[in-house]
Amino acid sequence: MTGSGTTGKNTVSRLRHRLTLQEEVQTPDGAGGYSRSWQDVAHVWAEIIPLVGSGSSAKGSGKEALFAGQLQASISHRILLRYRPGITAAMRLVFENRLFNIHSVANVDERREKLELLVQEGAGT
Repeated sequence: MTGSGTTGKNTVSRLRHRLTLQEEVQTPDGAGGYSRSWQDVAHVWAEIIPLVGSGSSAKGSGKEALFAGQLQASISHRILLRYRPGITAAMRLVFENRLFNIHSVANVDERREKLELLVQEGAGT
């Protein structure tokens, strides 16, 4: 069992959202600055868990949002995916027309099997 209380098989069956992992690319603009764009890194299967909201569609709770301490006000979702090295808070995820800015990346149970990302949904930063 993992820290979230689900078996590996149950976790895999919950990874039903296909997301695109992106990293920022900065290109010099010739005037001393740079232009910023986002480049696809990988496509990953994940579970998207809302931490705010009400009703049956909101699987998270206010208590789960407290996990992030001072980030509580800005964290809107928790995203679970299979372990993948190299994911950082400088990256973002795209699901359909929705953007998720990564605030933190945790290796669940330090087993290199699953990652838990705390994210904020909205426009890129």
